[in-house]
Amino acid sequence: MNGILVLVGGGEFEPEMKYVDRVLLDNVIGTPRVAILPTAAGQEPDRALRLAETGAAYFRELGVESDAIPVVDRDSAMDEDLVARIEAANVIYLTDGDARYLYKTLQFSAAWVAIGNVIELNGVIAASGGAASVFGDRIPASPLPWGAAFNILPGAVIVPQYASASSLKLRLRRWTRFGRFTYLGIDRHTALFNEKFRFNVVGEGGVTVWSRRRHEKREDGDPLMWP
Repeated sequence: MNGILVLVGGGEFEPEMKYVDRVLLDNVIGTPRVAILPTAAGQEPDRALRLAETGAAYFRELGVESDAIPVVDRDSAMDEDLVARIEAANVIYLTDGDARYLYKTLQFSAAWVAIGNVIELNGVIAASGGAASVFGDRIPASPLPWGAAFNILPGAVIVPQYASASSLKLRLRRWTRFGRFTYLGIDRHTALFNEKFRFNVVGEGGVTVWSRRRHEKREDGDPLMWP
């Protein structure tokens, strides 16, 4: 995989994220052009569009060009004009929301192909909260079964908002006794940067790794070994 994948635990566009997002922008090749996609929040289109505009304004305050792209359903995910706007960016930011809805909306869509083209051209893909979950092997959910995901990180289950997910932590202790997955718990206002499968943690919280053989927490500036 070319480019950089940034998985955010949640809290996008909040003041606490400015440190993380400045690191993100510093890693962009060329002049950053940010596209905000609120697809995961698309079941409430008005709220999704407000979220995208909030994100675009936030990145403009950081001094970069940004575009709120209203990909909120299957039709808009196939819209040629919106797809062209995605491909004009070199940073794609997927907002928080419903991971399963995001996956179903983008799967086999022109928008998803465009996102893939951006990262193959050494762009940056950032995904926050529920949107981060779709880049793992499965989407975590309760009750089981878990949902399918894009499997960009094979064998991983990405758990956003991990520091506040106390009941989920207890379930992970049970699942990791027999599960084949590695669980990546990403705290709010924290990101896991993946560049060619070299991983680093950035932000005020940490990233916790759970598996049958591992249980460790990595913090700001720490590398993370994967798998």
